[in-house]
Amino acid sequence: MTSWFTSPRIKLSEDKVEEACLGFLRPRGYWPARLHCGTFKTADCRRWIKGLDKGTPDYALEHAFYPGFLLETKATGELLSPQQQIQQQMIRQYFRLAIATVDSVEKLERWLEDHERAAKERWKRFLIGPETGPMPP
Repeated sequence: MTSWFTSPRIKLSEDKVEEACLGFLRPRGYWPARLHCGTFKTADCRRWIKGLDKGTPDYALEHAFYPGFLLETKATGELLSPQQQIQQQMIRQYFRLAIATVDSVEKLERWLEDHERAAKERWKRFLIGPETGPMPP
């Protein structure tokens, strides 16, 4: 039940969430590559093309400075299917890739802040070296 001064949360379709997320990422320098899953017939109907395994996230995103990551968008309030959960766990475990699963731009923004902050900290440790504390007198 909503009161007179709050509105119910708008439920967006997966396509709308995807469109909004890509619109958020492109101006920040992320290049999205769509990852097609399943088996497809060519336009001439002569061949079949095997895509990625079912459950693979929707996009791979690349950036000039920050590490790339995979993006799975969901409709507002929707959860991953069991097959998607298994596939994401396998990708994280075997390839150590970051995966963002989001149902709104706000969640993507929070996730991306953490992802970029961690990357900056890794670069800092790599370039400067571990903290050794203050110099002795």
